[in-house]
Amino acid sequence: MKFTNSPLVDYTKISPNKTVNRNHKIDTVTIHCVVGQCTVESLGEVFAPTSRKASSNYGIGKDGRIGMYVEEKDRSWCSSNAANDHRAITIEV
Repeated sequence: MKFTNSPLVDYTKISPNKTVNRNHKIDTVTIHCVVGQCTVESLGEVFAPTSRKASSNYGIGKDGRIGMYVEEKDRSWCSSNAANDHRAITIEV
């Protein structure tokens, strides 16, 4: 499988909270709502501690900028559903 990352990304902070290498091709987009008004930088800080056990591939900040936290080749820990996260691009808004 060939994976690419979005060229629309304004900020990158790769989270340790991920599963390296997906086990399914991407065929889904999952939108998840973060509680609060986050910037792409503050969302990156939310996903940084391993104790958080959460991440997403991308996030959209309150100003519309886009952050990347897990590369598309890897599974994020976003939707509390491993099967979904292996097949989805996950976006935190």
